[in-house]
Amino acid sequence: MELSLSTHLFALRPLDDSVVSLFPAFGFACAELWGMPPHFPYADPGEAAEIASRFARAGVRVRSLHAPIYPDVRSYRKDRWYSLSSPDEPHRAESVAAVAAASGWLAHNGGGTVVLHTGFPADGWYPKRWGAFLGSLNDLIEAVPPAVRFAVENTPVASGRTEVILDAAERYPRDRVGICVDLGHAHIAEDVRTAIRTAAPRLIHVHASDNGGDRDDHLVPGRGTIPWPEAFAELRAAGFPGPFTVELRDEGRGDIHSARKILAECREALIRFAGEGG
Repeated sequence: MELSLSTHLFALRPLDDSVVSLFPAFGFACAELWGMPPHFPYADPGEAAEIASRFARAGVRVRSLHAPIYPDVRSYRKDRWYSLSSPDEPHRAESVAAVAAASGWLAHNGGGTVVLHTGFPADGWYPKRWGAFLGSLNDLIEAVPPAVRFAVENTPVASGRTEVILDAAERYPRDRVGICVDLGHAHIAEDVRTAIRTAAPRLIHVHASDNGGDRDDHLVPGRGTIPWPEAFAELRAAGFPGPFTVELRDEGRGDIHSARKILAECREALIRFAGEGG
């Protein structure tokens, strides 16, 4: 199974050589860009191109990009988040434009998968927000070259349950839209094994982190209560080849030494749990 590491671990740091060098050092040949400015400045062609060059020089392929969900990682607590399901048409259009810009960058840099959230309404999903989200997907498919496919991610709210996102994905061609199962989100709101089975017909991407079942902690696998051997067994049964993308958080807030410790522990855990899962 192909392993990938999300730059979410370094969200408050620039993607300089000190960060990029950690990917091959800990056995990650693939990367997912956390598409939030200024961490990844997708709207700045020159700086974005330099980041791509750094990964290429390190022998790391950018396989995926998490679509922007807020305008700036430094002020995300106060900013209005993007929402592809917003019933406010100017807000929805602004959100589509941000995702299309980031996706267009990926399309012109080897292509790959862009991970999307449905939005963040806890209720009131049908019919207006549902229609808005499908409209956003239609707009993105039209605007973004076919080198990119979109993976709709489960989230721990009513509109993000696996059966809801499967219903959305199945309305589109397989080569353009599939599902990303976030194992941490599934552990909070559903059941990890059931989520994988439900998503299996359209599963193209996985996000992996651990938690205790009550909040999205983005812990190293093994530090929470997800049954990892069973999760790996389900993924193998589904024929999932990867990328299995580790999406961690660094409470050290960007300290490289802290990130090294996290990655060393993560690598050891993945080897152990993948083996136990058959």
